[in-house]
Amino acid sequence: MGLPRNRGKNQQKNLSQSIVKKKNNVTTLSQPIPSTSTNISYINEKSQNFSTDSMIFEEDNRFINNLIRYFFALDREKQIVNKTRIIKNVFDNQGKHFSRIMKKAKDLLSKIFGYQLIELEGNKYMLVNEIKNELPHIYPCATESSQQVLLFIVLTHIFMQEESCTEESLWDFLTNLDISCLDNHYHPYFGNVKYLINELFVAQKYLDKTILEQNDSIKIEFKWGPRAEYEFSRREALNFVSEIYNRRPLNSWPLQFKILLAREKLNKSH
Repeated sequence: MGLPRNRGKNQQKNLSQSIVKKKNNVTTLSQPIPSTSTNISYINEKSQNFSTDSMIFEEDNRFINNLIRYFFALDREKQIVNKTRIIKNVFDNQGKHFSRIMKKAKDLLSKIFGYQLIELEGNKYMLVNEIKNELPHIYPCATESSQQVLLFIVLTHIFMQEESCTEESLWDFLTNLDISCLDNHYHPYFGNVKYLINELFVAQKYLDKTILEQNDSIKIEFKWGPRAEYEFSRREALNFVSEIYNRRPLNSWPLQFKILLAREKLNKSH
């Protein structure tokens, strides 16, 4: 029996299709190789970002360290500083860093050093000790300076005078304690008392001094300043008075006791 005439043609056709398929499945050098340029660009970008982040971190640390040192230097004299001076002396006149660095420095000052950074009116700042001054500071064996002793006495008098006292009342009170308040007079322990009260304690924000003009006369009043509110305690002041009066109960001064309770409640809410 003879073969069909078209069998050879069909075999050739199948062979040709098979060859074409194999050729199509072969990867030749002329075909494009998958590109790695995208991966390399990504790595370079990540490297650049890491380098930038590292530079920002180092710069922030430098500003934070300089700022903390700056505040401690000012605190030696209990100085108040405004925002403009901080930007000039710490931030190289680069105000864009101010808010971020101040926040970080404030956290470190509180958590590590026990100081609170307080913002006052007019973009002014001060550093206060979070450990309040207490009654033992006024004893002869205390290590606190004579200025702190005088300050405690003055603040106690102001508190007992219902949170405000006139200059005349304060001078009379101190004179009765044999603490002279005459101009340019130096007390053997406290020094120039009038200067300390009228100028230094006011500049340090321990005292608020208000000058009032009434009927062609000038009246000067003293109150606790913002630094005193943070560093001193009304309860300790009243405890001191209680000791002087043979440990009378604190509530035997009803007005002062009410004031200190209100202040303590306010402080707890902050």
